[in-house]
Order: sequence, then C-alpha cells, then structure tokens
Amino acid sequence: MILSLPALYSSVMPTVTSYLSPAGDAAVPREKPSALRPGDTIGIVAPGTHGGMTDYNQAIHFLEEMGYKVKLAPSVTADYGYLAGSDEERAADINNFFKDDSVKAIVCLRGGYGSARLLSLLDYSMIEKHPKLFVGFSDVTALHAALGEKSHLVTIHGPMLSNFKGENFTPFTLYNFENGLTGSLPTGEIRMPQGTSLKTVAPGKASGRLIGGNLTVVVSLCGTPYELDGKGDILVLEDTGEDPYRIDRLMQQLWQNGLLKRVSAIAFGDFYSPSPKNGEFSTDQVLDYYAKLSGKPVIRGLPIGHGANNLFLPLGVKATIDTKEDGSATLSIDENYLKQ
Repeated sequence: MILSLPALYSSVMPTVTSYLSPAGDAAVPREKPSALRPGDTIGIVAPGTHGGMTDYNQAIHFLEEMGYKVKLAPSVTADYGYLAGSDEERAADINNFFKDDSVKAIVCLRGGYGSARLLSLLDYSMIEKHPKLFVGFSDVTALHAALGEKSHLVTIHGPMLSNFKGENFTPFTLYNFENGLTGSLPTGEIRMPQGTSLKTVAPGKASGRLIGGNLTVVVSLCGTPYELDGKGDILVLEDTGEDPYRIDRLMQQLWQNGLLKRVSAIAFGDFYSPSPKNGEFSTDQVLDYYAKLSGKPVIRGLPIGHGANNLFLPLGVKATIDTKEDGSATLSIDENYLKQ
C-alpha cells in the first residue's frame, strides 16, 4: 500500500508534547562578539559570488550614515569566474579581518555560491581568539556552521550589503540590523513584522542553541568536517528557488543523516518555491511531513532568508520555542548574544 504524505502523518507520527534537551556541545562555551560603537569599522567581505556590476555605494553610504567606517576587502571588487577572487584570496580576506582588531564587525557582500570552498582555508584557532560580529545568510550558512563548530563563535544570520536597498530593505530589516549591531535588541520573545505571526506545525516546547540557515547549504555540509552536530539544538532552515521535490530530497537527507532526530526543535523561515503542478505536493506539505516525522516541536513563519523581512538572528545562543493551543507560537532568545 502506498501512503500519501498526509496519510503518513496519521499512521506513524506521534503527538509531541515537550522536548527539552541540553545542547550537545554545552560544555564548549560560545565566544561572543562585542557591540559596535559610533566610529567603529565594519569590514565587508565577499566569500562567494562576485558583486558583478552592482552598485553598492548606496549601501556603503548607509553604513557611514549610521556612524560607522567601512573597509572593503580586496576581493569585494574582484572578478574570478563567478567568484569574487580565488579561494585563497577570499579566505585571506576573512582571516585578515578577524585578525585586524581595528575591524569590529564583518558583514558579507552577498550570498550566491562559493563560501564552502573557503572552509579548509580558515584559521579557526586565530578566529576563536578574535570574536566579532559576523553577519550574512544564504550561502554564508557554510561559514556560520564552520565558525560555530570549529571556532565556537556566536554569529549572526542577518542581512547582507546586497539587501540594503530595494524591497528587502524594509523598516523591520532596518530596525533589526541597526539595533542588532549596537546590542539594543532585547532578549526574550522575538518581535515579528506587523501583521505576521509564528505558526505551529508540530506542538511542544523545546530549548537549545540556534543553528542552521539555508537548507541546501546545510545539506551540502553533511559528511564533511563542518556538518552540524545539532544535538539538543534548535535548527532554523530557509531556502529559495527549489522545487518541492528537491526540498523533499534535501529534508530526506537530513532525516537519514540523523540531524532531524538529534535537534530539539525546528523553525522554518522563508521558503520560496515554484508552484506545484496539479496533484503534486507543495513545499509546505513536504515540510509538514518532515516536521511530524522528526517528532519534535516545529514552527514556521520565522522572518529569515530571501524574503522582504530579515531578522538579526544570533546563531549559537540558547533559545526556546513554545507552541500555543490556538496554533500560534513563539521563539524567545534566552541569552545575550554579545559580550557583557
């Protein structure tokens, strides 16, 4: 007998009530960055795809208007195939900016492709001794994972220079970025964009460190020295441009890999997929299936990823997911992500 995804829910899925687990690497404290002050220098790196002919002067001017100095890494203006310079050049930019104590934060130019090519070239021991705000998302997920697993850093899943204009430069994104850099974002329940809310996919309550990012990149790290351990963590996932069957394939790998079993909870961010053909599963149906398969509390609607609104979300800090009887949910940040 062949069961559809909805049929599988009722036939094999347990009802989740609570899953409170300690973080798998709780014995290893995370190194936290310091807040920025007026006059501090923000370094801009291009870890993956080059900027092409895009004009980023408006975004740079915006950072300067906020009161910061801006320092561009050499590879930001480079063009090497579809990459912003060679792997060695791009990795050197990141190593140098972490080592340079005059650079107080690092913001990525854009995502695209290529960040994973740098992972074996980074000086993780040196980076661990020079924690600072490191901000980006999408392809930058590879760097978040490696810096978390190898340098034990708190990093920021947040907007990049390419987001500082157009429809993705919303008041919500601006508020989060500006206040996130200075440490003015409060701990506790995250604020959602007006008119939106988090929704329950699978009920329950769970705490753990926030990890993850782009689904495709998280899966690409499986079987490498930089894959996410995830034990007792809260896994956040987003993606864009992937058909539902590809999302299914990616989530199936995380299930077979064991990550969906090791985490304490899952939070789905923005997923932008082509519309399913008649009779095919939608992306939401696919995600719902794996949510229930995991047997953990799962929520959706987190404003992270390739949508109009982007949180300044600290990875590596403890958080709590709590679902409500009315189908709503909350995500709370339980500790300060900055050095006190």
